[in-house]
Amino acid sequence: MDAVKDGKLTFSRDQIITSSQAAKNFGEARRRAKQAPLYVSDRNSGIDTVIVDYDTFESLAVELEELRQQRFYDAAATRLSQGEADPERRSIALEDVMGEARYAEWLASDPDAVSDEDLFE
Repeated sequence: MDAVKDGKLTFSRDQIITSSQAAKNFGEARRRAKQAPLYVSDRNSGIDTVIVDYDTFESLAVELEELRQQRFYDAAATRLSQGEADPERRSIALEDVMGEARYAEWLASDPDAVSDEDLFE
């Protein structure tokens, strides 16, 4: 992938194509995008589109999802550690969280209604 410097992408001039070039020669644009991302410029708005090959896109999507999950777990760990360090912390009853009706439904549920095989597919 391209380098990032000072929070901005850096790329070479030969990676920029106009939107009309991309439209007229889309096959060529796709071929070039397999080598390096192409930045499509519009006359009025500058670069507004990026063409990448599927493997690059998939890699970016997977990495982004992993980073989102890591941020979620980091935030949860921070909240837990802050809660554990708080001397004013108090517990909340599950019934208060779920509400009386849902709590009663949960208590009445059969824990063996779902087999282990179905639960841990």
